[in-house]
Amino acid sequence: MEILKRNIFNEVKAHIFQEEVTILTGARQVGKTTLLKSLKNSLNIEGYINYYFTLERYDIKTLLDQNPENLFLIIPNSSTKKIYVFIDEIQYLKNPTNFLKLIFDEYKEKIKLIVTGSSAFYIDRKFKDSLVGRKRIFHLSPFSFKETLLSKGHTELSQYVENGINSQTEIPIMYINILKKEIEEYLVYGGYPKVVLSEDYNEKQIVLSELVNSFLKKDALESNIRKETEFMHFVEVLADRTGNKINRNELANICNISDETVQNFLYILNKSFHISYVRPFWKSKTSELRKMPKFYFQDNGLRNAILNDFTPLVLRKDKGELVENLAYNLLRKHYAPDQIQYWNTREQNEVDFILNKEIALEIKYSCSTIKKHKYKLFKQTYPEILLKFACVQNISNQIPIWTI
Repeated sequence: MEILKRNIFNEVKAHIFQEEVTILTGARQVGKTTLLKSLKNSLNIEGYINYYFTLERYDIKTLLDQNPENLFLIIPNSSTKKIYVFIDEIQYLKNPTNFLKLIFDEYKEKIKLIVTGSSAFYIDRKFKDSLVGRKRIFHLSPFSFKETLLSKGHTELSQYVENGINSQTEIPIMYINILKKEIEEYLVYGGYPKVVLSEDYNEKQIVLSELVNSFLKKDALESNIRKETEFMHFVEVLADRTGNKINRNELANICNISDETVQNFLYILNKSFHISYVRPFWKSKTSELRKMPKFYFQDNGLRNAILNDFTPLVLRKDKGELVENLAYNLLRKHYAPDQIQYWNTREQNEVDFILNKEIALEIKYSCSTIKKHKYKLFKQTYPEILLKFACVQNISNQIPIWTI
């Protein structure tokens, strides 16, 4: 099977020819190594001198920990042309900042580094300000819905998805049922590449369970969490509250842990690319909530695996939460994090997303459940913000969720 060219490929490829270090980040198992090797193969075809190695190899890691210039014991130092060096899992070095800074400062005319790191936790803690002006970070997510369709051979459908909420593209009726079937599977199983490429549902569940039981726990272990049971219970409680506001006191009481531990667990989950935050939108109104962010998981499949719930979408009680979680991840492809907010009052008037202070977007599984009178206060308070609705079970004049 031909390897899918990821959406981010061309952007990263263009940066390879810039001086700065190219850094690829993302959760474990989202395809960083595959993308790195695809970039390497592209340079091979174009005739550039390049090398690849991983720091999961203890002998190489030990050499580079001893001295960054031991890089030239691994690759030749005699070429008159620039050498492109691909390094997987850079965070395993004791001091990745020092390594990248020294090679960049001393050898940027001869060496270009393209590296991956599985967790922003390491990049935050180890990649200090000394790399300012020396690096550019690219984030790789699990397969988007469009990438999922392409990986399954639905090339003809991919042109109708992820075009933004203002897309005017008419979707042929013949494609609607196929899109509904694919989006419902994506809502349950998510977009981790190995999950998407597994055709058997039992195999998908096994792969996702392994992500939880191995890789999520590995994030915890390498973040110096020693109470694994506490951490996994906290993650399960959080997964059951997807799309809710983060109330640290409530989480501490439910999980019987301290507020400091709650903060640490949230930090690790965020910096390991498992959850993201959405801040509240307000304009000096005393009744509007201003402090508590909402949170979303960066993959529905991982969230469902944490809860060990792979029930088909039509039978689920949490359809609304899953659709809202997916909508957030689709919106991130069009808006910067600080351009996505939510609106909520103390009287529990709420709109799911406020986009760039211009568009309000409410998410529903079925648009037949929309009660427009519930949004009267918002429309009166912010007449300049256009209110729209997006659904899976779409009716006329509403946005199909997959087009976001």
